[in-house]
Amino acid sequence: MLRTSFSSYLRQGLLLALLATFSALWLAQAHAERRAAIVVGNSEYPFAPLTNPRNDAKLIANTLTELKFDVLLFYDVKKSAEKDLNDAIRAHLIGADMAVFYYAGHALQYNGQNLLLPVDTRISSAKDVAADAMRLNDLIDIVKNDPVGVKVFILDACRNNPVAKEKGLQQGLAYTEAGSGQVLVAFATSAGEVAYDGTGINSPYSSALANALLMPNLDVYDTFRTVRGDVRQATGGSQIPWITGSIETKFVFRQGDAGKQVAQNEHAAEANGGLTIDEVLWSFISDSQNPEDFERFVKVFPNSRYAAEATEKSRFKVAALTKRGLYVNGNLVSSSIAAAAPVEASDKALSEEFVFQQAGERAVSETFRIWPSNLPDTQRGMRTMVTDCDLYAADPNDPQRAVPGVTNGLVNVRDALRACAFALAADINNPRLQFQFGRVLEIARRYSWAEHFYELAGNQQYSAALINMGYMARVGMGREIDYGRAFDFYVRAAALGNLRARTDIGSAYIAGQGVPKLPEEGVLWYRLAASSGWANAITALGDAYRLGTGVKQDYVQAASLYSAAADTGQIDAMANLGQAYLAGEGVKKDVPRGLDLLQRANDMGNRYAPYFMAQLYLKGDRKLPADPRRALTLLELSANRGNEYAYVRLAWGHRDGVFTGKPDLRRAYFDASLAARLRADQGEQAKAEIAKKIDPATRKEIDGEVELYIKQNGP
Repeated sequence: MLRTSFSSYLRQGLLLALLATFSALWLAQAHAERRAAIVVGNSEYPFAPLTNPRNDAKLIANTLTELKFDVLLFYDVKKSAEKDLNDAIRAHLIGADMAVFYYAGHALQYNGQNLLLPVDTRISSAKDVAADAMRLNDLIDIVKNDPVGVKVFILDACRNNPVAKEKGLQQGLAYTEAGSGQVLVAFATSAGEVAYDGTGINSPYSSALANALLMPNLDVYDTFRTVRGDVRQATGGSQIPWITGSIETKFVFRQGDAGKQVAQNEHAAEANGGLTIDEVLWSFISDSQNPEDFERFVKVFPNSRYAAEATEKSRFKVAALTKRGLYVNGNLVSSSIAAAAPVEASDKALSEEFVFQQAGERAVSETFRIWPSNLPDTQRGMRTMVTDCDLYAADPNDPQRAVPGVTNGLVNVRDALRACAFALAADINNPRLQFQFGRVLEIARRYSWAEHFYELAGNQQYSAALINMGYMARVGMGREIDYGRAFDFYVRAAALGNLRARTDIGSAYIAGQGVPKLPEEGVLWYRLAASSGWANAITALGDAYRLGTGVKQDYVQAASLYSAAADTGQIDAMANLGQAYLAGEGVKKDVPRGLDLLQRANDMGNRYAPYFMAQLYLKGDRKLPADPRRALTLLELSANRGNEYAYVRLAWGHRDGVFTGKPDLRRAYFDASLAARLRADQGEQAKAEIAKKIDPATRKEIDGEVELYIKQNGP
């Protein structure tokens, strides 16, 4: 890792010389779209060191450079360099058609002001912290009145910070509006909340951001909506990114039609004997600024039709400034996961292992996800089979995986594609590697390519590949929705003993998707998968008993099944069991126990747990007094996590004034409109009823706010 401090090379005058060179180049190419970025990664805080900001900054710098940005990358900025950073923002970002400022590190609030912390921030008091910190608004003020282009400030900066315990300081960040100009501010998580530093080599936010930036034809709003969805999925709803501000200019980070590109490459592949790994990989690395990508490409694919071009690109010389920590449109080499420990720590024991990043339906113990950086040298042991592709792209739900696996939204597509392509080239008929390469391509939205490699693996009886092909058909991913096709794949996977497939068959019969609607048959498949311990099937069987679907309604049996699934960490089961205790359905009413279960599920990101808790706090219960403001916070959390009906309850609550004691028709109409847009049950009804109480001009204004909200953050 590079360790040169920001202030040291600025004092050497390198930055001014560099910026002068850039200015001359930009004047000579005034007709070209100018893209500029400043990327900061602060890790080495003596009071609370962070694992990933260096890795995150490196990933984002590499990604932006491949997108033709001129990038300045700074590690471990000190307080003495604040003026220099301001000067760099002024000289480098003003005048750019697209300017990006990305910050990873510690940040917090002080008296409503957002503070970014230099690595040598004094922490003896809140006043010292505030005096040493960089104020976000001061950085925004430098560029907000620039008449040229769009400015985006990205803050992956809300990591857990013990300094926030000081009086006057507050964890997380407050939403900041630029006030004028085309400026967007993107936050890694909601106001006042804490973002994850991540247990792997990158934070969930930086991984999602890098992946979204590389997707073709996404504009700024599309990009951050994608990031929001991926981070929400990756963290199980525990972290929900936001953006504020408004822009009018449509800017696309990566031009191109993904479908057209895939079709062109497939046509070329067919002309050359079929789709090949080098064809796929080249489409992703051709814009790389890392000569090692091309050196390795030529070595692994010497007969590729791109070998000559790769050889030429491999001769690119790294700028001397890169070695001093300044990265400008050049090379910053990525290390493989297996080649080096993914953390930098003085404690050798810490650097010898990392934890696979997982989230979703189950709360898998960290103990199961710990993995050594160096595997034992055992004959025919794991070291002989585990590749970088496994470490980057194994699926936690794949029963044939070789490592614990990484949740979809946490897969680093940029590095995983390289790792899997090179690993598969060395073992071309390995179905596990074929599946994992296909999985990365699916995450990258290259659906037809993904299906190609899934099919190769599926033809070798690799059940996870069949499951993913079924899922793509069921949701219409890269093709029209085809429930029959999906069911056929599930049947093939189920015959191989795949428990997820058997559960999916049960759901198909219960919903009547691809087969006649036969709930009794669906329950049999749930029973089969549940009998082997598949927690999702146990939860689904509990739902069947609670609702009386395919079986006689039985709350006692439902609660028993939820309890069994909750013990394995199934989060929906925890929430359902908690609600059962609150209501006394199938179990003796026990509000404290129910709240404890719901809080656990809520802490793990479940979307329904905060909704259930809110209903309790709205009414209170014996020794538990009503707390409408807490209920409001919980309903908003549930809505943000994707529970559409929570918007309906918010609308009714604001209409009736149950949260604050006074009706708020403006907020009521806003939430009702969102509920209607999201097609929530009773959403249209709520909107129509509240609309009668608001004048047309106000309704029109709020409708505009709803449209902006959807545009920025998506559903």
